[in-house]
Amino acid sequence: MERVLRERKYSITGLFKHIGAGNKIHVPLDCYTANSISTECTRQNRYAGCDPMNNKFATTKKEKTGYITIIQRY
Repeated sequence: MERVLRERKYSITGLFKHIGAGNKIHVPLDCYTANSISTECTRQNRYAGCDPMNNKFATTKKEKTGYITIIQRY
């Protein structure tokens, strides 16, 4: 399931709690910075104890223009 945020509803750490396994969320770059989302993604993967080649969370900016996409794999 894909979700698109239009405004700043959640904190940066709160975004990762609202995704769900196998889903993705599109976050607007005018409300959140790409660097802060990427840093929190790395932090969440470390908390989950993921293997570096099999991360739980991933980010991409190529899927939707003006948004950064957070993907939860499992």
